[in-house]
Amino acid sequence: MDRQKALLLFALMWQPSYENHLKDVEITIKGQFGKIISQTEIFSLPYSKYYEKEMGKNLLKKFVVLDKLIQKEEMANLKKFSIDLENHHRINGNRTVNIDPIYLEEFQVVVATSKYRGSRIYLCDGVYADLELLYYNGSFQPMVWTYLDYKKFVPFFNSVRKIFFEKMKYT
Repeated sequence: MDRQKALLLFALMWQPSYENHLKDVEITIKGQFGKIISQTEIFSLPYSKYYEKEMGKNLLKKFVVLDKLIQKEEMANLKKFSIDLENHHRINGNRTVNIDPIYLEEFQVVVATSKYRGSRIYLCDGVYADLELLYYNGSFQPMVWTYLDYKKFVPFFNSVRKIFFEKMKYT
C-alpha cells in the first residue's frame, strides 16, 4: 500500500444566512477535486462559541468526502487553497464559510489548520497537521485534544475508511 496516499475530505462550517456561499464553495471544491461521494448530515455546534464573533451564531457544519486520493504532502497547499477560498467569500472582512481540509488513511484522520496548539505538527507556510483520530482496536479513536464533532462522527469516519481501502485497490 502506498503510505503517502490518503482520501480527501473537507469540514465545512457556515452561517445559515450564507448558504449561497456554501453552495459556491462546494461547486469550487468539486470543480477542483471531483465529486462529493459521501457526507455527514448537517449538524450544529452548541458546545463551541469560538467562531461566533466572526461568523455569527447558530453555525452549521458537515464533513464531506471527495472522490480523490491525494498525496499527504499536499496538505499545506490544500489549507492555503482553503484560506484563499474563504477569503474570496468574506463579507465585511468576516468569513461566511470555514473550510478545513482533512485526510483519512488506514490509521489516521488529520486536519490541516493555521492555528497552533501544542499537539500540532508544523508542516510549512504557517500550516499545521492535527491528528484528530487514530485507528486501533477496530475503530478510529479520539485523542485527548480531539474536537467533539470528530468524536461524534467516529462511525462516519469508520465508514469512510472502507471507501479509502476500496479506492486504494485501484491505484
